[in-house]
Amino acid sequence: MKTTFLLLFLLLSFSFQAQNWSPSGANWKYSYYGFFPGYVDVSYTGDTIIDGQSAKILSKTFNGIDWNMAVVSNSIGNEITYENNGVIYLRYQNQWDTLYHFYAQVGDHWRMAKQTFTNVCPENSRLKVTATGNKIINSETRKYLVVEFCNPDLSSLGWGQDTIVENIGFIGSYFLPYDQFEGAVDGNEGGPFRCYSHDNFATYAPHFSGACDFIVGFEELSSTFTIYPNPVQNEIQLSPDYVTNFTQYTLYSLDGKIQQTGPITQRIHLTQLTSGNYVLEIANAHQKQFAKIVKVD
Repeated sequence: MKTTFLLLFLLLSFSFQAQNWSPSGANWKYSYYGFFPGYVDVSYTGDTIIDGQSAKILSKTFNGIDWNMAVVSNSIGNEITYENNGVIYLRYQNQWDTLYHFYAQVGDHWRMAKQTFTNVCPENSRLKVTATGNKIINSETRKYLVVEFCNPDLSSLGWGQDTIVENIGFIGSYFLPYDQFEGAVDGNEGGPFRCYSHDNFATYAPHFSGACDFIVGFEELSSTFTIYPNPVQNEIQLSPDYVTNFTQYTLYSLDGKIQQTGPITQRIHLTQLTSGNYVLEIANAHQKQFAKIVKVD
């Protein structure tokens, strides 16, 4: 009997821990909504205490392409959050602002966190819960909320509605949805949701089919090195300098899926590929470069 109770306690403890807000290894990725292609990584990196309140540090990093068309990884600051009875609070202007309310009911509403762009969205703009339910994700039951952005300007851009999943957040927009709206105007930090995971929770990517850390936007990306021939039918050739200075190549489709990868050689065969547009990445331990490829039959 004691053994049974112990096992039950351990299972309940594990379930509770697995569904905590921002547990060990918690990581969110969002497509970057600024001038250059890339993604924003939001990761739990530690704990802190503010005004006597224990809180979690979420560190934000932009990974993408800079003005020199080089791959960069730059910190874009931290967010401080804590959870209380299913409400996630975010520190903003020396106060605690409501980020999510996972146990809200239909008709409940709250003001968007970190709302600043008051010319378009007045101070009283809110998220309103229009439906609730449960969904199974990685064998876990999680509550979800369907919410609408009450401001019509957001609806006109296609952001009139989103879904919030318990202890994950928005699965359509950036976790700070107002920043995503501002980004459409002047290039801020956030964009559409890609993926979420933590140490005991496999990657969840309901609307993103590519690799979570794929640097998107290759349609706008300029090639940083030359290959020939291009367009190509069977194989491409690289300059001997690239073969000497780089060690690995990866060939991506435009949706971020890996098509080929291997040690770099002067000739790379593409006979297995269907016709279309691809991106070739060559890399070493210190840098990456990219080139567009047009494959023809």
